[in-house]
Amino acid sequence: MNIELKEVHIGQAIKKRIDELGMTKSEFGRLIGVPQQHINRILERDTMETKKLIKVSQALDFNFFALYCEFPTSVNAYLAAVALGGNASYSVGDASLLAQMEASKVKADGLQENSSLLKEQIAILKDQVEGLKKQLDDKDEIINLYKERTK
Repeated sequence: MNIELKEVHIGQAIKKRIDELGMTKSEFGRLIGVPQQHINRILERDTMETKKLIKVSQALDFNFFALYCEFPTSVNAYLAAVALGGNASYSVGDASLLAQMEASKVKADGLQENSSLLKEQIAILKDQVEGLKKQLDDKDEIINLYKERTK
């Protein structure tokens, strides 16, 4: 099986995940046990020691190792066979399958989190619109009162 390896600027990938989570650099530093002033250096690096990347992956609940591999389409065939109750264990190694599933889970979790945030924002905006409608009604009532008094 041929796995295509990709070039990854790990610092940029970590920054993207931190931003997705809405996390501060200080919070991130506390999670991985690094002073906040060193976080910028981590985010500028294009490589990282494996032990540190494991710690970062755990802290940010994201498998950064999966970013380095482009999985062949046989993984999708494996997943389809398993989903249909078939036995496709000879097609793909467990590590590849687990990495693919982890990447899909992280993506799904991110989409679900984004959906929840958008729903919250919609509720806030609806409240703001209601407030503006009430202000407009109050303004109209004040105008009508003013017109009555000036007649």
